[in-house]
Amino acid sequence: MRISVGDASLTNILARQGADLRGQVQRASQEVASGKHADIGLALRGDYSPLLAVDASLSRLAAFKATATDAAFQTAAQQSAITGLSQLASGISTQLMGARDVSTPAQISTLASDARGRLGSAIGLLNTQVSGRAIFAGQATDTVPLETADDLLAALETAAVGATTAGQVAAAVVTWFDDPLGYGAFYQGGAALTGAPVAPGEVADLSTTAMDPAIRDTLAGLAMAALLDRGILAGNPEERARLAATAGQSLTRSEEDRITLSARIGTVEAQIEAARTRNSSEETSLGILRSDIGSVDPYEAATRLETIRAQLESLYLVTARVSRLSLTEYIR
Repeated sequence: MRISVGDASLTNILARQGADLRGQVQRASQEVASGKHADIGLALRGDYSPLLAVDASLSRLAAFKATATDAAFQTAAQQSAITGLSQLASGISTQLMGARDVSTPAQISTLASDARGRLGSAIGLLNTQVSGRAIFAGQATDTVPLETADDLLAALETAAVGATTAGQVAAAVVTWFDDPLGYGAFYQGGAALTGAPVAPGEVADLSTTAMDPAIRDTLAGLAMAALLDRGILAGNPEERARLAATAGQSLTRSEEDRITLSARIGTVEAQIEAARTRNSSEETSLGILRSDIGSVDPYEAATRLETIRAQLESLYLVTARVSRLSLTEYIR
């Protein structure tokens, strides 16, 4: 059989149409199976602004999620440390206050040893690190804020040199803790952390450091009693008992400040958790919206697939007639 130039051209046209229709069938089948547009740009008619807006919002939420998670770890660790600090103080304050009336010199020494151990534990709590970051060191997160209990007591002994009464020792301790060149220099941390953004327009306060008055006053009370274990006012049992009682009173007075500090941190914890919940809800909604932007109508996609298949079958019939071939031979 002879094929004219016109027949050859028609054959080529039909082949190109067949290739195009087969591609459409493949894309439509993919959309039916996945529920997503094979060409999102074509579906959006080249206008990517809705998709970009959603992606930008999701990126911002991801950043808030990271900072809120870090802030949650920070405040939870701080809350735990303050709770421990309060337990250390309340566990000895009553016995210290009663030292002047009922305690023997041996009992005072026992209380002093206990206070020294508690002071070391308190400093350990304040030097807590979470993921390698000191939680009470402010911006100096790579540095523990306080030196050892022995270093602190040695500095206080120097400050109290020449003191011969409980009142003088107590005054020296209070003055040292209030002095920027005393406890202020003993503190190795940095300035308070700036607020952490945890949600759009919302910042969590993470400013608590070991310089907080509640923390400082608690350490002062424990240190006052711990100095007795270093032999201060040795040979004067009455003044030693008086200093123990003064230390107990100091710890009791600072209790309200510790409660206030704990409540303040607890408020920040609640704020962070509420922000995380809102962010999670918004993230879920945006995820659904983004999925909807790229989704196809299942009924429309299935109908389109069947239409394209029918067109392809019709093309095969036309091609078979032109070539005088069967559909089976054409496909083969």
